[in-house]
Amino acid sequence: MPLQLAERGCVSPTPLVIADGPAQRPLVVCANAAARGAGIREGQAVASAKALAHELKVLPRDASAEVAALEGLAGWACQYSPHSSVDAQGIAMEVEGSLRLFGGHAKLTAEILRGVRDLGYQVTMGIAPTPLAARLFARAEALGTRMRACFDLAELPGRVAGLPLFLLDWPERTLALLADLGVLRMRDALALPREGLSRRFGPDALDTLDKLLGRRADPRPPYIAPQAFHAKIELAAETSSTEALLFPLKRMLVQMEGFLRGRGSGVQQLEITLTPVRKAATRLSLEFASAEREADFILALVREKLGRTRLAAPTLEIELHAACLLSYALRTKAWLPGRDDMALDRNRLLERLAARLGTDRVFGIAIADDHRPERNRGVRPLYSAKQIEWSDPSIRPLWLMHTPQKLVTQEGKPALQGALELVAGPERIEAGWWDGEPVSRDYFVASNPGGERYWIYREHRAPNAWYVHGVFA
Repeated sequence: MPLQLAERGCVSPTPLVIADGPAQRPLVVCANAAARGAGIREGQAVASAKALAHELKVLPRDASAEVAALEGLAGWACQYSPHSSVDAQGIAMEVEGSLRLFGGHAKLTAEILRGVRDLGYQVTMGIAPTPLAARLFARAEALGTRMRACFDLAELPGRVAGLPLFLLDWPERTLALLADLGVLRMRDALALPREGLSRRFGPDALDTLDKLLGRRADPRPPYIAPQAFHAKIELAAETSSTEALLFPLKRMLVQMEGFLRGRGSGVQQLEITLTPVRKAATRLSLEFASAEREADFILALVREKLGRTRLAAPTLEIELHAACLLSYALRTKAWLPGRDDMALDRNRLLERLAARLGTDRVFGIAIADDHRPERNRGVRPLYSAKQIEWSDPSIRPLWLMHTPQKLVTQEGKPALQGALELVAGPERIEAGWWDGEPVSRDYFVASNPGGERYWIYREHRAPNAWYVHGVFA
């Protein structure tokens, strides 16, 4: 886990080790491929490791970051099971209730492993009727022993019989004493008299074996997901490349999507912080027209945002934060897109434009509190709190002339590329008496011989004068 955290943002091409232990003589806990290629091994003193690789980069082990990473992984895994538990050794998940939804153990396991790889982690999994047995299976897998899943509690004693005792979290002294007695595997420990085992090694040893085989309950503290999402990745080296930043950002967004799926939630606001070593951090804020959680769509917006953002300095650390979680409405894909699908595509287009151009440069049409047509429309920012209230498009045109144009008349009837026939109206508008610009008009929808439709009116003060004010597209 320590090395995976260090290289989650990007794989270091140079030798890299994680150190832990006394400050006077730290030891190598993990080494990447480049460091192992230089002859560095786990347990080696950092001083001797530096002698093997002069460009060696040493990072101190951060136990709190490892716990936070496990909790973040558990939050992502909530989309597969609502029941999980986290400790310093890993994550235990109860998946019996989710098997039918995901199509069985094989499909669920494959999907979880694929998702974990997308997050930048490498894990081993164990499937068994008890949490402790599942953990031992996972540890055996990590050591290279192929372990098949066990679904029947009655088969469990035979399946764990050949496993070595050092996979258990027993004290070193207990394992050494058992080894001196020739007790090296689970079958050997299970064959010992229960009373003698408890008297010689304490009741905890017997309790562990009972929990392993399901003879005793093994309650675990449940993982409770937080009310907000937060993730952080520290890069192995500073970078100012947009593509290099998008790689860890995609992993963080995939993690957020899984977290939100598990809660049935989405986010409408998102903040990304890019922190360099010495200069001030750069903050990117994203806003959406509706609750979103799809990683690919949000990543496309982040790409647009980063493309027009100038970083103060190369970035070393990336943080992703969503403070407010909202209810998410599931969107089903239909063979033929309907009104809701087209509205969603329109909103996402606007969001991409806002990410590329800036929210202060994307506007929508706003309706003002004025009955006079030339004064009741304007523009509003895309994310204004005031919503658009559309008039009935059948009687009001979207194309309104800035200044009404006077029409010619033929035998007292208006004409525009031919005689106009009144097909709807009148709609009387009288307003403006309070500000010194009164209007008193009768509006009609008119059509010419070519089928073009116009919005025309005549003044009460001059009923024989006709004007065209709008065109229906």
